[in-house]
Amino acid sequence: MALFRGLSYPLEVIDGGLSIREDFSVIEQNMISVLETRPFERVMRSDYGFDPKIFDTLEPNAINARINRAVSENVPNATDVVILGQPSTIEEGMYQVTIKYRVNGKAAPPLDLTLKM
Repeated sequence: MALFRGLSYPLEVIDGGLSIREDFSVIEQNMISVLETRPFERVMRSDYGFDPKIFDTLEPNAINARINRAVSENVPNATDVVILGQPSTIEEGMYQVTIKYRVNGKAAPPLDLTLKM
């Protein structure tokens, strides 16, 4: 039985209904949603999201701390969040991030993302 259920991100329609995700998949998609949403894009939640202007600092510790704050504040079911990130050595202008976290005390598979700087 699923502990968490939610709509898939991005929204999908399957057989005339909205696609549903469960457990780790829901939390992972919530994290992606936070990182892809810019502050003030959600009218009723102006503090939701991640401001990419932090990449102007080019300081990995500051960038990782801001990502951690965005995820921790907006995805309450993810605990013990650890962000490992650095500028990409493969693609210029990209930032590679690995997010490690737990859900209900269980370690979730790490989430690997590449963000545009």
